[in-house]
Amino acid sequence: MKGVQYILIAIYVLLLHISYVDFISPNFSYLGYQIVTIDKASFILTILMIFTPLLYAKVAVTKPSGIFFWIIYIIVYIPVLIIPNYLYGTVPMTNWITNMIILLCITILYSIASWPIFQVPVMYIRKSVIRWIYIVITSGLFLYIISIAGIHLKPPVDSEDIYATRLGFRKNTSPIVGYGMQWLAKVFDPILVIYGLLKKKVGFTLLGFFLQYILFTTNGLKSTLMSTALLIMVFVALRMKGRYFSVLFVGGISLLITISIGWDYMTSTYEMTSLLVRRMIFTPGLLMNYYVEFFSTHAQTKLSYSLFAGLFENPYAVTPPFIIGDVYFGRPSMAANANLFADAFANFGYIGIFVYTLIAAMILWIFNSLAEGRHKSFAMLLLVMPVWSLTDTSLTTVFLTHGLLLAIIIVYITKCIDSMEEQNIVWKRRA
Repeated sequence: MKGVQYILIAIYVLLLHISYVDFISPNFSYLGYQIVTIDKASFILTILMIFTPLLYAKVAVTKPSGIFFWIIYIIVYIPVLIIPNYLYGTVPMTNWITNMIILLCITILYSIASWPIFQVPVMYIRKSVIRWIYIVITSGLFLYIISIAGIHLKPPVDSEDIYATRLGFRKNTSPIVGYGMQWLAKVFDPILVIYGLLKKKVGFTLLGFFLQYILFTTNGLKSTLMSTALLIMVFVALRMKGRYFSVLFVGGISLLITISIGWDYMTSTYEMTSLLVRRMIFTPGLLMNYYVEFFSTHAQTKLSYSLFAGLFENPYAVTPPFIIGDVYFGRPSMAANANLFADAFANFGYIGIFVYTLIAAMILWIFNSLAEGRHKSFAMLLLVMPVWSLTDTSLTTVFLTHGLLLAIIIVYITKCIDSMEEQNIVWKRRA
């Protein structure tokens, strides 16, 4: 299976290349998706760096941190390495330094699966109480958001509709709506999907997907739907206790890209490739390049717009995504959100990438420890949405706003419930 893993990564890279050369660059060069004559030496070195993590990455995934690694490796690491070849031909030294640092960081993140877990003290929690709390919070947040933002069954179709929907949502939003929207999309709605998948109850899965669709029509974020599809794909890849996870996961994504390419060839369009490959895969790589390029020669923000507002003065008056949106896309209102590594660089440079990686490692270590037990499959699937957010959002934002902390709390509660049920079973056997 190890050989299959290498072959599938090669196919994935080839599909990305075809998508970029035949569809993305010809139709979206005005957004920065340029292509020049590729330098063979740079491209060969890029390919070698892409395959380097496979020297230690096993085919199987048995802990939540493994899911984190594969999503970041496929959606962030590989595009970040590939994009500079199209933009510059000969990859600049700054990009090679960035690539080497990110390689080291994802190696650290992969190693977490081998860290010894620690015992977490549990407390008595009634399952029925948690069930009702979930129902009340989920329905309450959903109804409140609908009352503020309205309900729209017709989805935004083209780019202008999507940006108009997002802008309208921002104008009508409030802190409660903002947090509620993200918590529903990243945690509470996915719980329905996960429950339906694990218990083989299709109704719950369809209900969760429908609620995600309603949120998409309200906030205009396609990732709301795409991440749900990713969740289902991860569920399939985890079959047989995750023994063939990487093969099934990479194979599944490659199959989707193949379908999108085939569809666009047959219809002489580029919508499918744009949605799946450009927006979800290549954009993180492009934005990472912009972040490094800009903040290598300009002042870094040092979280002066949020956590360290009292310690440092923000030299730009806006956050990094809006800086990049204005400088590179000419749209001051556009938030060009990038991945966790790009945000780390924007704030503290290369040191920031290391620090953010260590923080993420500690969070994943805690998550791995909490996930031990009968609820492991649930915990692994619950991590998918927050991790997906890290492909185009900062770590600090994902931790609070996008539900990573909430997911940790829910997994702990689930662990407590499972522990109590296991103790009850033992007591009944003894009796």
